[in-house]
Amino acid sequence: MKNWLYNIGLGGLLIALVTALIFYSLGFYTHHGETIQVPNLVSLKPFEAEAKVAELNLRMKIIDTVYLPNTKPGCIVKQFPEAFEFVKTNRSIYLTVNALSSPRVPMPKLTDCSFNLAKALIKNAGLVLGEVVYQFSEEENNLVVAQRIRGQIIEPGQKISKGSLIDITVLTTKKEFQEDTDIEEIDNSEIDTEEIDTEEIDNSEIDNN
Repeated sequence: MKNWLYNIGLGGLLIALVTALIFYSLGFYTHHGETIQVPNLVSLKPFEAEAKVAELNLRMKIIDTVYLPNTKPGCIVKQFPEAFEFVKTNRSIYLTVNALSSPRVPMPKLTDCSFNLAKALIKNAGLVLGEVVYQFSEEENNLVVAQRIRGQIIEPGQKISKGSLIDITVLTTKKEFQEDTDIEEIDNSEIDTEEIDTEEIDNSEIDNN
């Protein structure tokens, strides 16, 4: 009886020792319980971030590129896991980097479109609405008739930098724009008349002399 109990106790002890040894080995192999605080990589260049994560036995991988005009080109703008989180050794840090230059996009056709449609096309193309010049028309209203960049006509389909300012000319039937045109014509006619009168006076004086 004593031998039987002794054998059972010895067997239980042996099982406990083997189990403990297995858990210890697994913990050692996987660095169980060993964590590293993720560094802040945002605003760094990728080569700077690579050196930093290598010192901490971490890895990094660039998974996306975006274009942010107000952020320094070529710098990291987002990371996962985020800074100061705790991760295990050899964990990969996934990065998003700002592009070195603005991407090129095709200029949409805005002419013969309504003003509202033109604004939507500009926004969808990643462009920005610039100056809107209104031109009086007796027939057409709210119709885009010209599209420009820095004063130059830009043709549909031409590649331009994303985020460019697009100036447009829009027809309108509003009377205030017609009145502005009439005033300019009146001013020009008065100037022409004054110049003619002055010339006639000068010529008559010369003839009399």
